Amino acid sequence: MTDRIRQVIEQVEKNPVNAFPSPLLTGYSGKRMIAALQGFTALLEGKDDVCYLEIGVFQGLTLLSVAGANPKVPCFGIDNFQAHDPEKKNMNILLERRQKLGLDNAHLINMDYEDALENLPKYTQGRKIGVFFIDGPHDYRSQLMCLQLAMPHLTDDAVIIVDDSNYLHVRQANRDFLVTHPEYKLIFESYTPCHPTNMKAAQEAEAREGWWDGVNIIVRDKANALPAQYPPTRRNRVLFENDHLTHASRIGELAPRALTVLNLLFTGRFLRAAKNLQAAYREYKNLRFKGQFDDANTFTQ
Repeated sequence: MTDRIRQVIEQVEKNPVNAFPSPLLTGYSGKRMIAALQGFTALLEGKDDVCYLEIGVFQGLTLLSVAGANPKVPCFGIDNFQAHDPEKKNMNILLERRQKLGLDNAHLINMDYEDALENLPKYTQGRKIGVFFIDGPHDYRSQLMCLQLAMPHLTDDAVIIVDDSNYLHVRQANRDFLVTHPEYKLIFESYTPCHPTNMKAAQEAEAREGWWDGVNIIVRDKANALPAQYPPTRRNRVLFENDHLTHASRIGELAPRALTVLNLLFTGRFLRAAKNLQAAYREYKNLRFKGQFDDANTFTQ
């Protein structure tokens, strides 16, 4: 199965083709990502009691694209629509698109990802996960828990696709999972210099043709035939160790409010002073990373 997964990756790298293009389906993903998800899921056709599962549905771009390209494969998406939905309209957009496209094989599990994964057979009618796409909460713990909680539900030859692997903390969770579960192997990775929403128009267009915001693809290797390889991370763990100090002092609870205030200060007459202070701090700490932005920060290199 690993060879067939590699073949899908090689094909979409050469010529990514969306097998279910529709003007109704909009969102944030790359053409290679969608083509790969469709191709991986096509490998499930004809198998009993298997399904496609994704965490993080948003408005249904990937879920409905995969379901449309693979009408004989049950496709499930987990989302409680608590993020990136200020007007509380994303679920209705998803359901309306599903109805208009007539995709009866696309199913929504409307709940928190942990609750859903802890009781997944109840919602998938006992089906195992053959293709697992993770595009949910991108904090370190959530990324790691998505991997850990899904393990009992994965088929022996399941493929795991982790979106937004540009983020350092996402890659760190992937690496920690791979190190502690050596029966899983990283077989493909791709990154961009920064988050696409912070790119210039030409760069963003290129990201939309590719893997969007970085990807890690993982397979199970029970025979231990594949070499161990890991996504790039930092050896210094201070960033993660400081997490305890942050939350123990309740700074974590106050941080979102503080960021709102800071973003206001970074406009108008405070902007130049704030940028100069930020540049001086980076110089002092020798932190010369590409792609540092307010709300879509990435540390690819």
